[in-house]
Amino acid sequence: MFHILIDGYNLIHASRGADFDWTDLGLEDARRALVDFLATRRRPQKERITVVFDGVSGAYPRASAAHGIEVVFSESGDTADKVICKMAAAAPNPRAVLVVSDDREIRSKALAIGAKVVAARGFLRRAEEESEKRRRAGPPEPREKYTGTDPGQVERWRKILGFDDGENQQ
Repeated sequence: MFHILIDGYNLIHASRGADFDWTDLGLEDARRALVDFLATRRRPQKERITVVFDGVSGAYPRASAAHGIEVVFSESGDTADKVICKMAAAAPNPRAVLVVSDDREIRSKALAIGAKVVAARGFLRRAEEESEKRRRAGPPEPREKYTGTDPGQVERWRKILGFDDGENQQ
């Protein structure tokens, strides 16, 4: 599973001028909008997302989960940058970590340990493209289309529809 570590305020500022510009919102609303945005675009089976913010938590506890997104606030005397670097360095497999930030220091430290990095604006653009692709593709095909209906379901529907097992259909 891929772990995406996001510099929260960096991503909020990168939204300036986008269709979903969060920079005009108050701090609490901007954080909530970012978490909602990420929640609607995440792939639970493929990725874990952690958003790190500087300062006090406001509506969120210091470390919590909202809509499947882990939200972490730096402790007093610490910065989100340091928290992101520590989390990336502590990962069991740094190659399975993607750091989203425009901060040069975070990016260079992440690259030094083998993590991948992406600029905030690039991450937003990619998230929108993926979302648009999924929207255009429509809902996923039902599993039964490819695997067939299991025998228990066939029997259940035969009973519901009133077919008798001994009846010969022509």
